[in-house]
Amino acid sequence: MRDRHMRRQLAGSMKLLKQFITTLFAVCVLAVGAMAFEPQKDQKPPPPKEKQDVQKPPKPPPPPRNDNREGKKKP
Repeated sequence: MRDRHMRRQLAGSMKLLKQFITTLFAVCVLAVGAMAFEPQKDQKPPPPKEKQDVQKPPKPPPPPRNDNREGKKKP
């Protein structure tokens, strides 16, 4: 008899705990969602950057092409 009573009491406690955890999770999700859509204060655009001229070094000429098709020249 005592065992049944303890099981019922434990089942009720677990149900309450599950409800509490679910509610807490839902509140956290809603709070994070509300904070994500709130505009940030004092948000200024970054200052413009100075334009820098980058000099490109001259490219060396490509090496000569090695065609191994001496016997297959076009007429």
